[in-house]
Amino acid sequence: MNNNLIQVLWVEDDPLITKAFPIEAAAVNLELVPFGCWKDAEEALKSDFNRWSAIVLDAKCKYKKDSQDNAAVFLTQAMHSIDTICQSHHRMIPWYVLSGGSEEDLNDLIIDSREQWDSDWPKKFYSKTTDREMLFHRIRYHAKLSPERQVRLLLYPDVFHAIEIADLDSEVDAMMENLLVPIHQADKTAEDYNNKMTLIRKCIEHIFRSMAKHGILPNQKQGDSYVLHKVLTDSRGAINTTWCSMILSGRDVNDRKGKAVIESEESILPNTIKDSLHRLIEIAASYEHAINKDANEEQRKNSRQTAEFLDYIGDAPYLLRSMTMELCCVILWYAHYLADHEDEERNALNWEVL
Repeated sequence: MNNNLIQVLWVEDDPLITKAFPIEAAAVNLELVPFGCWKDAEEALKSDFNRWSAIVLDAKCKYKKDSQDNAAVFLTQAMHSIDTICQSHHRMIPWYVLSGGSEEDLNDLIIDSREQWDSDWPKKFYSKTTDREMLFHRIRYHAKLSPERQVRLLLYPDVFHAIEIADLDSEVDAMMENLLVPIHQADKTAEDYNNKMTLIRKCIEHIFRSMAKHGILPNQKQGDSYVLHKVLTDSRGAINTTWCSMILSGRDVNDRKGKAVIESEESILPNTIKDSLHRLIEIAASYEHAINKDANEEQRKNSRQTAEFLDYIGDAPYLLRSMTMELCCVILWYAHYLADHEDEERNALNWEVL
């Protein structure tokens, strides 16, 4: 994969075309990645969703490797699958039909959702013989306009690179995109944006799971890999983020009865990250649990009261925006820390489960 080229998932089974068209597309900064049938392309779309900026479908292609070319079956299945996968990731990838067929054969098969990004093209598809150069230019134009692409390649490339080199779960990549894109879009309401605050907690939990894998947090063997130690999770698998933060800060952990549970030798966190992590965990948790039925009077008094605060300031988005920026710093620090502390056994010397 060439990261400097716009990545296009392409379904085409003609070997002559799959050799010739990518050369033309590369001239306008596109990398056409061919798949011979929809099922193979679908797997690539599911497994590496954030890679793709566009999808190009040959109308008369195969649904499966052993299927016959059938435009009605192929296009119906492919367009439905694209819609389902994109909805699950909360991002629509523009798709286009590039075909050697006629309008009479194809118009009734191509659904109107394409008009979201391609309404100014006079036809529902592009001709392989006369329109492909125009299609390549339009894909490039639409990709450049994509807020997701701007966030990834222009505004926060260091953050997404850090997610990659730290080998964080792909969900972190998707969630950070979900948090960052609305900051630069005017068509999202503040209330809708604030509802994404749960993503802060989820990203932090993924980072903590990664830390356990690398021996930075208490872990235990599960199959061929290491996961968070059971003392840091409850029966439902929920992570005690407060305890994780304490261990990283060099603080020992005691249970409710005051009995020592985990000893931590020293803080591995810079003071700035220590403060950020503590604040992010508390504010996000307060938003998710506006009223904690088990909290005592002192805990209620000291609660961050995030939901009440946001309501008081008219659901303004600035708190979550600032939290997202702090989370970017946490991710950048973690990627650098991992690069400097690759010895998992040595990392594990900083804690002990009692």
